[in-house]
Amino acid sequence: MKTEILTCERIEKGERPWTLSAARILPDRRPRFCVQILYDFSDRKERWFSLMQFIAACGGVALIHDLRGRGASAPTEEPKNPEDAVPSLGYDCETLFDDIDEVYARFGDPFGEPIPDPAENRLLPRFLFGHGLGALMAARYVSRRSIAVDGLILSGLPHREASASVRLFGLGFLGLFAGDSYVPNGVNRRYLTRFDGEFVPEETSDGRFLWMTNDPAVREAFAADPVCCRPYPLADFKDLLRLTRDVWRPSTWDRVHDVPMLLMAGQNDPMSGGDDGMIRAGKFLSDMGFSQVDEKMYRGMRHDIFMDEGRAAPFADLCRFALTHLPGKTAVQKQDPAGGENGEAE
Repeated sequence: MKTEILTCERIEKGERPWTLSAARILPDRRPRFCVQILYDFSDRKERWFSLMQFIAACGGVALIHDLRGRGASAPTEEPKNPEDAVPSLGYDCETLFDDIDEVYARFGDPFGEPIPDPAENRLLPRFLFGHGLGALMAARYVSRRSIAVDGLILSGLPHREASASVRLFGLGFLGLFAGDSYVPNGVNRRYLTRFDGEFVPEETSDGRFLWMTNDPAVREAFAADPVCCRPYPLADFKDLLRLTRDVWRPSTWDRVHDVPMLLMAGQNDPMSGGDDGMIRAGKFLSDMGFSQVDEKMYRGMRHDIFMDEGRAAPFADLCRFALTHLPGKTAVQKQDPAGGENGEAE
């Protein structure tokens, strides 16, 4: 397989230019599908390379980009005003959707030619996968542009929060005085640690990021990563709350075309709400028009199921879903994602 680090220049009218850093892993044989990955709030693309390698081993093109202000993605020009020193992601829906489509249009076709219109001219089946914040982004994208994908995969989808609008109002009030580029240290600390009290730390653990995964090595690597643990501006938290609010509003959804979806979550994930959250999310998404909603709950796992102990199971289930739902293909019966038959995820 081949790993490529790519860049995508994004220039919008009246906005600063951005350089989005992307990565693509290609299979050794002719690819059969493409999985485009959108990651969580505090993350970067390199943490997903293990999953991307597995996707490539199963015959897929794995594509990911660092979101604005995350990882290696940054404005191409220095801000003119000191108060703009910390860039926000820019979750304005049209900008967000255009970033996703531009990255796919340039790099989703492994045969080299840009795709003029991802909704009509894609050569490979396109599966959009989002985790955490990325799941909100992916759901919001498909709520408006479902014709542009052949399948949707959501992992760790944040559950509906009744207080989202109230909290958004509070942050908006703070922004009137401090500005949206203000870095609220208290909000940053609470966001990354607010669920830790629900778990018992190991004797050698410092007790941080317990809600993310059972794997102490993953938690320690995350805690030591200054890219993932950097503070974020007020604008990012406001946009996160808007996404959380709007995904669960039926009025924000257009008619969903014939799109199958896979809903994945860890049983002990406080962000997605466990079994009850899965039931509510599955019903809501079915009501929004998805032709099929498959649900996979992973017992004992926490939020980051793709970086948790036992991650082989969600790896296999994601690729099995893609192989099963290739356009024009009948259901695959217990197919091993790597190409064999009668394989079961461990």
